[in-house]
Amino acid sequence: MSDAAGPASGQVPEPAIKAAREGGWKSWLPKIILTILGLALAYFIFDYMANNFGGFEQGVKAAFSMPPVWTIAAIVAAIIAIGVYPLTAPAAIPKLGYVPAFVDRQGGFAISTTIPFGGGPIAVATQYAILARYGVQQRLAAAAVAADAIWTYLMTFGAPGVALILLWIFERRSLSGSECGAIPCQTIDIIIIFAGLVCLVSMAGIAFVLRSRSNAQRVGEFAQGAIGGVFRLVKRTPPNVVESVVGFNDTAAEMVGTRWVPITITNILAQLTPMFVVLAALRGVGADSVTVLEVFAAFSVALLLTTVPLAPGGAGTVDAALIGMLVAFGATFEQAVAADVIWRAFCFLPQMVLGWIAVGYFAIQQRIARRKAAAAA
Repeated sequence: MSDAAGPASGQVPEPAIKAAREGGWKSWLPKIILTILGLALAYFIFDYMANNFGGFEQGVKAAFSMPPVWTIAAIVAAIIAIGVYPLTAPAAIPKLGYVPAFVDRQGGFAISTTIPFGGGPIAVATQYAILARYGVQQRLAAAAVAADAIWTYLMTFGAPGVALILLWIFERRSLSGSECGAIPCQTIDIIIIFAGLVCLVSMAGIAFVLRSRSNAQRVGEFAQGAIGGVFRLVKRTPPNVVESVVGFNDTAAEMVGTRWVPITITNILAQLTPMFVVLAALRGVGADSVTVLEVFAAFSVALLLTTVPLAPGGAGTVDAALIGMLVAFGATFEQAVAADVIWRAFCFLPQMVLGWIAVGYFAIQQRIARRKAAAAA
């Protein structure tokens, strides 16, 4: 991928110096606030865990004493989930092979989930470099990464609402009056409603932006005004939102228009296949009363909390939500803990390890390529 035009090597652009001077401690204020909130939430979660330690201990024992058939089912489901995850890349870039897609998507997953603050931008930059390494044009890589990020965002915020609607239609179930453990069900209801509204507004905004370049210009100018006011309060230079929104229209509109069906299908599979690991674990520990739709609802709400970057992989918050939701749907505390442990041990952690192996593989390939180029020169 060719470097963008910029200042001479070793020189720092004047706007960057100005922004660094103006930012000061205020640039860290949002992260400090999120860290404090995360520590407070962690305290309540671990206090809850301490009060239920016996249940956690029994849950862990149950997780690793499942019947062999359900253990195999959970392992197979995890392998399928990890194998399906990279398919979103060739859905956007048809000629991209599976190995480059695996390195691209699993590497991005590992970086974004391991680093609580700033992992997303680092993951995106790494994915650009990986796709460039495999010969994908910069414009196409930008469109693919942007489309994949947006689809993931929309489904993360939209899936909980869809799950609870389906649950009410087919099973006449809701969270009202249920006991969700460390996180009150009323709080989860509020989170789901808010997430649904965010999803709907985002879908409308994205559709409007993709419709035409002039629409993208108008949305960018509106957002620039709103964000500019916030940045003025903290005395920092706001980002160029107009350029970003118009650039998204330029790069992603054509791809979304022609590839939205495979992009949607592969993203749905990538988001939901890990749910079957939880389902197999529940069946393995005897939680037969929890239905597939209830597992879908519980898993969707848990994944929603991964958007709050308080700990790597949403550790603590995601687990508390998943366990609490499964308990609300009829599983015992020990069974819910067992399902959470199996999902983490069989699916999440192996995928993270594979992701970092992919990042290491890419780094080695880059180093070899640089040596060959130097030798040729």
